[in-house]
Amino acid sequence: MQFQVHTLSRIAASVLLAGAAAHASAAEAVVLDTYPAGQDPFGWPSQVFADGGDRQDIAVPFTLTSATSIESILTSLDGVGGVTLGILASQGSVPVGGAWLYSTHLSDPVMNTPLSPTGWSLGAGTYCLAAVADNGFAGQWQSGTEDYSGDWAQADANGWTAVTSTFIGMPAARITVSAAVPEPSTCALMLAGGLLAAAAARRKSNARQQG
Repeated sequence: MQFQVHTLSRIAASVLLAGAAAHASAAEAVVLDTYPAGQDPFGWPSQVFADGGDRQDIAVPFTLTSATSIESILTSLDGVGGVTLGILASQGSVPVGGAWLYSTHLSDPVMNTPLSPTGWSLGAGTYCLAAVADNGFAGQWQSGTEDYSGDWAQADANGWTAVTSTFIGMPAARITVSAAVPEPSTCALMLAGGLLAAAAARRKSNARQQG
């Protein structure tokens, strides 16, 4: 009986640790990364500006497979003046709807400066990280590399259009998210570990009483 109790305890501990590890690995993930590995962006710079009736804004698409909260944002956006950086709903690589889901206003942004937004929670779906210039802003959002890595979008006074050129990479951006709730499989694993632990404790208690 003592051998069975110890074995059950070890199994319960293993299942709980596996569940905790699965939750930890799912708790933080990079969902968008167009930076070159171990390097600063070196691709073509795309202008972000607004000057009277002439403008250019930039958006980079990303996909979420489950509900999450954005923990950090890193971009190569750089310029002088005011610009809004935020999240828009998208269809494919192009923003739709026009209304910000979340946004923050930046003054004289410097490339590779991390942002840590608070309360930016999103459901599963497709989105764009977009930079929209204030009138008078002059800057650029540099591509991570010169290699094509997917379509993105730019906007002028007439609205958003997809950038499908294979001669330019996506503007450099990195988004890290955290899971709002554990995945169902993780919850099930941790519940199973808890039940096994309870069973092991019950058996140990019974063994002591019988001894």
